[in-house]
Amino acid sequence: MVDALHTFFVAWGETDATKRLEALKGALADNFTYIDPRSEAPISNLDALNGYVGMYSQYAPGATAAVVNSSETKGHHRLTVAFRMADGNEQLGQYCVELDADGRTKRMIGFAGLGEPE
Repeated sequence: MVDALHTFFVAWGETDATKRLEALKGALADNFTYIDPRSEAPISNLDALNGYVGMYSQYAPGATAAVVNSSETKGHHRLTVAFRMADGNEQLGQYCVELDADGRTKRMIGFAGLGEPE
């Protein structure tokens, strides 16, 4: 798996805003777009994304996020991410990611769950 993808989700558990910002900066292309089911609109500003990601550890102290599965098709990645709460509860989500030539995330779209058939 690409290091930038791992680094991005490790940052979700980082409580120090400066350290989290540095991790995100290293994981993201200069021009990026991030969106998930809980974001109000696409985020393309590093400070705004740092604040958004920081809400996770603020509202769920001790929680982490980790890529637990990944696949790649012609430079596009599909990730399964486990959002793990301190009490052991876990929620899975999937992300579609496009990387730039340097292996940093330029577009990431997240979905809740695994897309199970209804």
